Amino acid sequence: MLNLLPLIPTQRQRHPTSTSLPILSGDWKIKMTHSGGIMGLLRSVEVSADGKYTVTDERASQTFSGELGANELAKLVEVISTSEYISPSGPEGMVCADCFVYDLEIQGSDSTLTIQLNDISLPDSGMAPVVGYLRGLIDKALK
Repeated sequence: MLNLLPLIPTQRQRHPTSTSLPILSGDWKIKMTHSGGIMGLLRSVEVSADGKYTVTDERASQTFSGELGANELAKLVEVISTSEYISPSGPEGMVCADCFVYDLEIQGSDSTLTIQLNDISLPDSGMAPVVGYLRGLIDKALK
């Protein structure tokens, strides 16, 4: 019996690697841009070590500033310090039409981590708690 299945070239298997997030001590900053989706969303949040934050909604031309309380700031630091970024094991740059995209930059005292995630890569990235916290901050500020 002939095998009529097409030959599929084998690809080198990539194994996920994990990266600790930068240490949030001293002067640190976190920035996330939340974009995409069917609506063409473009929102960002920036939080600094003193708890001050700025949320911007580019489409609505709105900017809000505030300051996290001590408990909220401690929660953000805890979420960052207990998270670990797991790089994708699949193809680079997964195409995801109408997905949300999350550009995240964490500048700590020891290093800076810059990553881009989308709705497909987020669940396996280890970064869902971080993105969830920051999205919550955006949503709260824009209400």
